[in-house]
Amino acid sequence: MSDLERQLREDRMLRDAARALVLADVAHLKREVDHEAHSGPDLTTRAHDLGDDARDYLSGHKVQVGGVVAALIAAIALWLLREPLAAIVRDLFDDDDEDDAAETEQAGGDDRSVNEQKLPAETQA
Repeated sequence: MSDLERQLREDRMLRDAARALVLADVAHLKREVDHEAHSGPDLTTRAHDLGDDARDYLSGHKVQVGGVVAALIAAIALWLLREPLAAIVRDLFDDDDEDDAAETEQAGGDDRSVNEQKLPAETQA
């Protein structure tokens, strides 16, 4: 037998041994994953537990939860009505400025506009 044939046989034996190790590792991992999947609680059980915990908390803290819900609803309402509310506030402040200007005119400011209103339309031209 030549050296080349002997080397080929040794390489095949090493390949087969390495393959057996890899297959054993994969089988071991599959068993671990399968065992963990079956040993832990399933998703529906966890969801039911979470729902039960939430119901217990809500029944014991009705006032606090109600306050949070009311604050959330108020915040949403203010957010949705922000434009009309801003317009109302703007109008309130704009009316105050116009009232101040009218008071200044009546208090002896520039009387031309007041006098022009009193004159007939023919003399204004």
